[in-house]
Amino acid sequence: METEKNKYNEIIINKAIENFKKRNFDAYYFSNKEEAINYFFSIIKKEQSIGYGGSRTLSQLQIIERLRNEGYKLLDRNNENNTQQIREAIERQIFSADIFIASANAVSLDGHIVSIDLWGNRVCATSFGPKNVYLFIGYNKIVNDLESAIFRVKNIAAPLNAIRLNKNTPCVKTGKCIDCFSEDRICATMTILNWCHPKNRIRLLFINEELGF
Repeated sequence: METEKNKYNEIIINKAIENFKKRNFDAYYFSNKEEAINYFFSIIKKEQSIGYGGSRTLSQLQIIERLRNEGYKLLDRNNENNTQQIREAIERQIFSADIFIASANAVSLDGHIVSIDLWGNRVCATSFGPKNVYLFIGYNKIVNDLESAIFRVKNIAAPLNAIRLNKNTPCVKTGKCIDCFSEDRICATMTILNWCHPKNRIRLLFINEELGF
């Protein structure tokens, strides 16, 4: 990354961190994904139960694979051997997990986290249930304000994820949300988090790299 762009991103991320801390979130800056990954694995313990939400960012970081390979107590909703019934049971189990990891679809500079799901398992576990939540967030998810965050979720993150999942929705063709009635739509539950309770339960790991959608 160009030195100037890298420095600019650092300024923006640190401004976001400052505002999120005012809202009781715990937030950290990492210059690259390796720093964030090393930090995460330095503080978790193998006896802790760990759940996760669907996330292109986590896939890019290869965190789930490492948790599997290194014998962590992973509540593995995406295990290839799971039946639909087992997967749904695991997703409910995750609400009692020690740790939940995911990303967000958008964050605003003034301290809002906006995400959208079909089932709601990711957004609900982020806001309630697991004792500790870690959200890995690339600089590209940061926008100026809440209105921009909602726009990003609907018109950037959702269409890109629909394309990734081979869905037949209008946004796949137009790149724009029309609040469709397609049975293939992937957005049903949108959450806006603007305060963390209990304090520091949600930890934001901001990474100065482009990650996820």
